Amino acid sequence: MAVVVDANLLVSLGVDDARAPAVGSLFTRWGEEGESLHAPALMPYEAANALTRLVVAGKLPAESLLRAWTTIEQAPITYHPLADAPTVIERALGLDRESAYDAAYVVLAEQLGAELWTLDGPLARNASGRGLPVRLVEHE
Repeated sequence: MAVVVDANLLVSLGVDDARAPAVGSLFTRWGEEGESLHAPALMPYEAANALTRLVVAGKLPAESLLRAWTTIEQAPITYHPLADAPTVIERALGLDRESAYDAAYVVLAEQLGAELWTLDGPLARNASGRGLPVRLVEHE
């Protein structure tokens, strides 16, 4: 089986925020179950952008960047290049998104017959309501 992981899961693990225990439990479970992890090739760029924003906002000390990035980089993820841009754009428009980034994850999940796991509540609700394979990581 395969699982598509959103960049926000990896960022959460990297910065060890309040959601990291729930995300870590999922990664452990997926490892035990032999699930293969996948993401669009844009994921490292999204993660780097998120870390940059956290530092600029004063929510992540710059000296913690290397540790956070190492955690993200070590995740056993297979990255996939953009294979069908028209479908990604169509899916983004169908999800009422202003960017195609989230749609790239959704389309990859559809192509792999997998679920996309995310911390993005609006994306999960919007996609699930349209019958798309998106799951929200529940955390306290």
